[in-house]
Amino acid sequence: MFLQSGELALDTVDVAAGPPQVAMRNSSSVMKRPAPWGPHRQHLPVVELRGVQFHAITEPQCIEYILNELRGGRGGVVMTPNLDHLRRCGVDMSYRALLAEADLVVADGMPLVWASRLQGTPLPQRVAGSDLISSLSKAAAKEGRSLFLLGGSPGSAEGAAKVLRERYPEVKIVGIHCPPMGFEDDERQMATVVEALEQARPDIVYLGLGSPKQEKLIQRIRRYVPGAWWLGLGISFSFLCGDVQRAPRWVQRLGLEWVHRLVQEPRRLFKRYIVHGLPFAGRMLGRSALKGLAVKLRLRRPSAQQMSLVETFSDRDLDLLIASERIKGTTDVAPARVEPVIERQKPVEDVRKQVMTATADAKTGRLGRLRALVLLGGSVRPTPLTTNTGRSVLDLPVDDTGSILNHWARHAAELSVGVGITDLPVRVLVNQGSSDLVSMAGGNLPNLRIERDFAEYRGTGGVLGDLAKDYGDQDLILVANAAQLLMDGLYPLAQALDESGGQVSLMAHQDGTPSGLMLITCGALRLIPRSGFVDMKEQALPGIAGEYEVTVVNRRRPTGLPIRSLSEYIAGLRQYHRTRVGKPAISDPLAEEWRPTFSIVEEGAQVDGLARIHDAVVLKGARVEAGAVLVRSVVCPDVVVRRDRTAVDRIVAANDGTRQRG
Repeated sequence: MFLQSGELALDTVDVAAGPPQVAMRNSSSVMKRPAPWGPHRQHLPVVELRGVQFHAITEPQCIEYILNELRGGRGGVVMTPNLDHLRRCGVDMSYRALLAEADLVVADGMPLVWASRLQGTPLPQRVAGSDLISSLSKAAAKEGRSLFLLGGSPGSAEGAAKVLRERYPEVKIVGIHCPPMGFEDDERQMATVVEALEQARPDIVYLGLGSPKQEKLIQRIRRYVPGAWWLGLGISFSFLCGDVQRAPRWVQRLGLEWVHRLVQEPRRLFKRYIVHGLPFAGRMLGRSALKGLAVKLRLRRPSAQQMSLVETFSDRDLDLLIASERIKGTTDVAPARVEPVIERQKPVEDVRKQVMTATADAKTGRLGRLRALVLLGGSVRPTPLTTNTGRSVLDLPVDDTGSILNHWARHAAELSVGVGITDLPVRVLVNQGSSDLVSMAGGNLPNLRIERDFAEYRGTGGVLGDLAKDYGDQDLILVANAAQLLMDGLYPLAQALDESGGQVSLMAHQDGTPSGLMLITCGALRLIPRSGFVDMKEQALPGIAGEYEVTVVNRRRPTGLPIRSLSEYIAGLRQYHRTRVGKPAISDPLAEEWRPTFSIVEEGAQVDGLARIHDAVVLKGARVEAGAVLVRSVVCPDVVVRRDRTAVDRIVAANDGTRQRG
């Protein structure tokens, strides 16, 4: 099994930054994990409009969420889409993706609030970026959080900073930068922006660049200050300093602020507001009204007796619950169906979490709650393949696109797209006996992390139990044995596990052998003891099955081929490459296959054109001379295969009768 003993103590390595440098440490001195793998972010209720998910929170709740995340050392992005932004999502998929990636999405526009009310899932209020710049700055000043103002028209950022300092004397503004027009296409100007941010290290960054420029810039540069919160505020700098007059409050409450803006800049805004905005608003409000009418006609509200079970359960929360039930196909929310959801004396936040979970399940299945792909990275036991090549199995090449680790990165990217979760974390867990992983999988999947356990005797169940502490009870993790080549897509396999419905779903082959793929609800892992060796299959699962549903999904053919020995590696590569070119699987394992299927020569290896390579791999640093013959073999680094040499089913290593390079 994977990993063994003691207390789990993981170091995190960013593969994208280069070959991992893992600092050795004693498991007794467990350091706090980096923010990305800390406790999962607080759940927030979500309302969907035109396919875009908005967080149903008030302005004070938005501010408190940001400050709480900063207290936990976590950065993020706030986006405040208005009617025009929502319209743009229908024609600009890249902008829609930016919205999906944001940590907070709040509605900056009364038409959006009206539409949410009409469809029966009301947003509590409008949360405008032009208001947040003042209210968030005030709250940040009280906590000593620093601000950075980026962009705006010439002088507006300085003017906004002056107003903030006058209003809130304790405010801490650590940087103001107004780059020239077109700076995003100038490498020197971009370097200046990044340098200013890195030196200031702000907690909150306000960008006044207009949309979608500001959202695209945030995506490009947020990694340089990962602990900061980023807010794109458009023209808000000019509003704050008085360069542009904002509509009176009563006009804003009536939802007519756009009229005030149109009067100020008719030439620039006529097309946006009149040609595009009004027709889109009419269509959106009409559809929302029809949706709300359908809910009212086909669903009935629970009785006052059920409502009294939770005194603080608001109409908005109830409407979200009803909408989630409607999406799932329930035609009647009877009291008997509502009562299990609204439990006696249950905190309202827990109910809201259930509402959000039900809504996500109705749209994407449970996979909407997937929080990570966990790859179990290997055993401490060395094999001739790993010993002679000097590599982890995950660093062995698969094809011209990279290693087994890259192979997983591609599958993980497809899974992320399939479940609709941008940047799904991929956690590669390796133990103290494993070689360092040097494959640049992070180039394909930037959110891939390698985590090393320095405990000696824990077992797979123990490791997964420790890992579950990072997530909520209803969160899911997809666990896979990384030392294999998948023959099927990871997303379809995850869907099959999801459809089985168990809190723990296992995939098995037709002969009953496990495939090494599991979909696990993290709450089920809480039953695993916190110390000692715990094997997942033999010890953890029997205990979990006593309280949770454990299901098995059987597959007729192998979902993946394990890679431990030379024969398994070559067999896996042959099957993988046959599949890529559309050839059928080899049904008879004893059949002679004389036609070559693949030959892999890593960059940095030298192979003469007159050498013959039949289903073989030549690793970086090796050299194969003219006339040499390789059949179902692997040539290790720093090895020369002479012209008179024939290797069949061999690991050709430096101590295998070949001459090592001098």
